[in-house]
Amino acid sequence: MEVLIVFFRWLHVISAVLAIGGTFFMRVILPLGLAEADAASREAVFLRCRRVFKMVIHSCILFLLLSGAFNTWRNWGDYRLNRPLMHGLWGPHMLLGVTAMVIALILLAPRKPPTWHKTGATINLVILFAVVLIASTLKYVRDTAVKNHAPAPAAVPSLQTP
Repeated sequence: MEVLIVFFRWLHVISAVLAIGGTFFMRVILPLGLAEADAASREAVFLRCRRVFKMVIHSCILFLLLSGAFNTWRNWGDYRLNRPLMHGLWGPHMLLGVTAMVIALILLAPRKPPTWHKTGATINLVILFAVVLIASTLKYVRDTAVKNHAPAPAAVPSLQTP
């Protein structure tokens, strides 16, 4: 079971890193790098990179959903240690994460990007940064609650002899 726990945690983190880094690259780095190219080359390179990015994002979304479901199932008991705070963090983490996925799918669905793709990608970056902030806070709160939670004393057999 420990191998699965580590694997799904790793899968979740790697998928988030690729999604956030890829979005940052497509929104910030690539346009700056293509600024000096002629219009035809700029569009051809952008569309080719966008196609590859689309395949990466689709994989990341699948892996985030699978690993997120496993991680939630695995940690759900710990979330009861401080239910109002942890559920107050878990809910927005899920809601904003799914919102970012939907925005990415809408932006990448057509063959050519919509006219609002730069604004959409910027909004998605802000949402993704917020998701990481909330997830980091949730992990800290959960780890602290688990560490501070005293386990119930085990039943000790009586040492008295009849």
